[in-house]
Amino acid sequence: MTKYIVKSYLALINRFEAFAKNLGSLGLAVIYTIGHIWIAILCAAYIFDAPLNLAAIDAFIEPVINGFWFYALHKVCSEILGKIILTVVYTIGHIFIATMCAVIIFSATVNLAAIDAFVEPIINAFWFYFLHSFYGTFSQKREVSYE
Repeated sequence: MTKYIVKSYLALINRFEAFAKNLGSLGLAVIYTIGHIWIAILCAAYIFDAPLNLAAIDAFIEPVINGFWFYALHKVCSEILGKIILTVVYTIGHIFIATMCAVIIFSATVNLAAIDAFVEPIINAFWFYFLHSFYGTFSQKREVSYE
């Protein structure tokens, strides 16, 4: 019985490793994005004590606006500003957009909205690190024996 359980466990590990190897960057980006959206929803729901549907609206609207901000900044200033300055300007704008979205959507105070604008990206950074590390452990070739 124990041998059957071990073989079943090893077979499950091999299937997961094959899945992780075949996932690739696109699949990893999809999983990250889904997690990012959930983190944004949960942060907004917790920080603003908002219902999940309102938090979900914020989790979708704010990234879209930031996407336009990124495009506009890159289109207009990428030739003028250096990479570091461009990154700093984008980040400041991103924080401002996230703060203003929270103020408008949740009728929150600016200081509470700013907390969300800083906390949520930090949690997403940990999510990114965890996902990337997890993927890295399974994307390396390892030999698993059934004996």
